[in-house]
Amino acid sequence: MFHFTRPLSVVYGHGAAWEATAEHNPTRLKFFDRGAALVELAFALPLVMMLILGMVSAGIAFNHQLALTHSAREGGRHAATLPVTNFGSMNAWLDAVALGVLDDSTGSLGAGVPGHFICVAYVHPDGVVATDETRKRIDNGGAPSYDPTPCFADGRPSGERRVQISVARDTDFSVLVFSSTLTLDSQAVSRFEAAGGF
Repeated sequence: MFHFTRPLSVVYGHGAAWEATAEHNPTRLKFFDRGAALVELAFALPLVMMLILGMVSAGIAFNHQLALTHSAREGGRHAATLPVTNFGSMNAWLDAVALGVLDDSTGSLGAGVPGHFICVAYVHPDGVVATDETRKRIDNGGAPSYDPTPCFADGRPSGERRVQISVARDTDFSVLVFSSTLTLDSQAVSRFEAAGGF
């Protein structure tokens, strides 16, 4: 839309012609501004959603990792002072330690958790009686199994009595269009200090 504002003679020294200038239309500019904002939002929204979802997934995974670390450490501390002689067999002692680890995990190692894994071991290869020999218990969602090996190589002296705890679980990490399964794990080793309790 054009609006005649001043004679051209004022500008160029000519006769009765008028200068034509574009009239400012604020309603039309507001409409185009809104359209540009919608286009910018359409580009930015997926990125913002990916960032938010990634932060939430990372926070959940970090929380599970903290729970695993806590359960392994606390389970190891408890087992280090729990006399084996209080139980009828080494298997019963390992069951009690594994139950303590499970309780300390605040639900992160429950039976229905994907990738659920708990390994508890009493390690002393130099023992001469059944309750003072290396034995481990593994629980990976089914019935627990027992065997005379440690959970992992810890590099400690072979003559040292110690307790090993190893825990793991799976968790999903999602960022809108990308998803992956992470395996979280934690290990702890504690010197067995229940004097005469093996």
